[in-house]
Amino acid sequence: MLNMDHQMDAEEKLPVKVFCRNCHAKLDLSMLEPFTYVACPECGTRLRVPERFDRYLLEKVCGIGGMSRVFRAIEPDLARRVAVKILNPNPEGIDAARFLEEARMVARINHPGVIPIYNCGVFRDRPFLVMRFMEHGSLEQHLKAGTLPHDAVLICGWILTIAEGLEFALSQEKIVHHDIKPGNILLTAENDAKLGDFDLADVRDSGDMLTLCDGGWGSPGYVSPERLLYGGEDHMGDIFSLGVTLYELLTGELPFGIQGEPEELLERRSSGMYRKLSDVRPELPTHLSELVGKMLSYLPESRPEYPEICACLRESIEILAVDESPTLARKIAGWLHRNAGE
Repeated sequence: MLNMDHQMDAEEKLPVKVFCRNCHAKLDLSMLEPFTYVACPECGTRLRVPERFDRYLLEKVCGIGGMSRVFRAIEPDLARRVAVKILNPNPEGIDAARFLEEARMVARINHPGVIPIYNCGVFRDRPFLVMRFMEHGSLEQHLKAGTLPHDAVLICGWILTIAEGLEFALSQEKIVHHDIKPGNILLTAENDAKLGDFDLADVRDSGDMLTLCDGGWGSPGYVSPERLLYGGEDHMGDIFSLGVTLYELLTGELPFGIQGEPEELLERRSSGMYRKLSDVRPELPTHLSELVGKMLSYLPESRPEYPEICACLRESIEILAVDESPTLARKIAGWLHRNAGE
């Protein structure tokens, strides 16, 4: 855990005051060990002791990465739950100033497909950013738990939203994500999908040039061929990774696997060694299988751009929704109409 307050003298410690979620009694937990449990003296409800970090109360770790930890937290001033990402001490290859500058740039991406960033800064020499808390976790968690809905309409809708968000980030801020995968797509309480974790994002104006990536090859199962080959990619690498993600969500398997050295991963991509979507899910529209196949093309120039991807996904959603039921078709058509105007 973070446990930064042990470095402070008692008189320097900020108070930790919370309300019981059951009886709403106000409790002062300042002298208790963070992340332990205590019973509410009024009603006996078991409560987790949070840790004060800047103006936030950290409740629990909900994600651990190579460069940071993400905490579920409360922002008492606004009485809302948030996620606080805190950079690890001296993370290898990460400059704190760059981390904050890129957080500020990502915060300017105001799109339904991107997790909004509320704040960023430095507290006791630890850079951090604050973003919306995504109540239903990541698509990777649902894949592993077997709780991902076997619903192509819903899945295509999620990927459509993410593709629109990536297109917006590219056109408005010239941002390329570089780490598209189910683990970085999270769900709200309403099951809306949003893309987060721009840790490897490139926010430089690189034009049409291939951008070298700081994160090595990224996630082996999703990484583009050009990144394996050259160590860099442009936004077409994101499109490849998005195609892998869509394939996995629809089939439950990765098209090229995840095991092996970079040379082996590259060989499987270059030879197209995977089961076509139409072979695994023959009931899906043919053009959806063709779209995924194009997104997984070895050559970046053979992949579709975002407008083509979004148009094909909208068409697939409409076809699939009509097949499901007229009521669902009307609901999906209304959703598409609303999102087209955003």
